[in-house]
Amino acid sequence: MRSMLLLLLLLLSTPVSSRTIYPFNTDWCFTKGNPAGASGKNLDVSGWEKVRLPHDWAIAGPFDPNGDPATAKLPWKGEAWYRKNFRLKPSDQDKQVYLMFDGIMAFPKIYINGQLAGEWDYGYNSFYLNVTDLLDFAGENTIAIHVDTRQHDSRWYPGAGIYRKIQMLLLDPVHVDIWGTQVTTPEIRDHYTRARAVTEIFNESKFEEKLQIETTILAPDGAVVAAHRYQGGKTR
Repeated sequence: MRSMLLLLLLLLSTPVSSRTIYPFNTDWCFTKGNPAGASGKNLDVSGWEKVRLPHDWAIAGPFDPNGDPATAKLPWKGEAWYRKNFRLKPSDQDKQVYLMFDGIMAFPKIYINGQLAGEWDYGYNSFYLNVTDLLDFAGENTIAIHVDTRQHDSRWYPGAGIYRKIQMLLLDPVHVDIWGTQVTTPEIRDHYTRARAVTEIFNESKFEEKLQIETTILAPDGAVVAAHRYQGGKTR
């Protein structure tokens, strides 16, 4: 059986949908505890620690000789805040802006310009938020993240804080949904393979859009093995 590559190409009645991904891991400020006003837009953080993500506040210790050996006797229980200022271009106003969090330990609450954008109840899973409506495209924005591990239990060392990367995604209003592509191979034989591709399209514009999805299976040498085109549907 030859190995295959699967290429999914989205074609719309409007210009081709684009997805731009920016790293979001530098220029963060961090402090342990829960200082007053930490979720707000304006706060003096000159005394906070400068950090780069991923960041684990507990890995540096100090070790507690009487601590739990299952979690490495490290001080991972507590609460803390992360803050970062950032800007977007005025030309980005026609985009949908998502933040994707690969992992935050634990129970994070995400604030954009002082407003709660969302929260998550589990430290090991990735999650994402659409923060478009909370952003200022003409000025400076502030993201503040509260993490709290005090109610988290673990049988191994879980880490503490934003221990995985964050990314910012800029999408066209009509786009493939986040994690919206699923590819499976329900049948694999020596002489053929049956592949199934499901693509979920999300429409966050004010208009109904006709769309066309073309799925192409390529061999390693670039030759087209199979192709399927779907058109005529309308996004919600």
